[in-house]
Amino acid sequence: MVVVALLGLNTLLTAAGLFMAVKHGKPAHAAPAHPAEAGPPPREVTGPLITLDPFVVNLDEPGSSRYLKVQLQVEVANAAAVKLFEKSKQLIRDDLLSYLSGLKVADTQGAPNKDKIRDELFATVSDVIGEDRVHRVVFIEFVVQ
Repeated sequence: MVVVALLGLNTLLTAAGLFMAVKHGKPAHAAPAHPAEAGPPPREVTGPLITLDPFVVNLDEPGSSRYLKVQLQVEVANAAAVKLFEKSKQLIRDDLLSYLSGLKVADTQGAPNKDKIRDELFATVSDVIGEDRVHRVVFIEFVVQ
């Protein structure tokens, strides 16, 4: 009798949980629908870091010899992501060089512009090896001359 009552209670609780999930559109334990809703990455390194050789590019300033020197580290998810990154390194470097050489001096000044550049570099690497494999891009050096 007690076993039947416990089974009935368990069924009732399961049904109530399903009802709440349907009513609210997602279960309480569901992950955010978009990675941005998860908040910023943790302030500690959680995956392998890949240090790229420095980039030196002429900025898109006609009649000027201004250039940008950038060195980056890319934090990836795991060892498999490192292997994929290494396999695709030349494609990644080419894409990053193309983006950076299209910048103007004004695009490189101030923290908001550096954040925008970092976001674009993250997106560029993610396009090649997959967004779920890239945690963040970190500037090691950023010099405009």
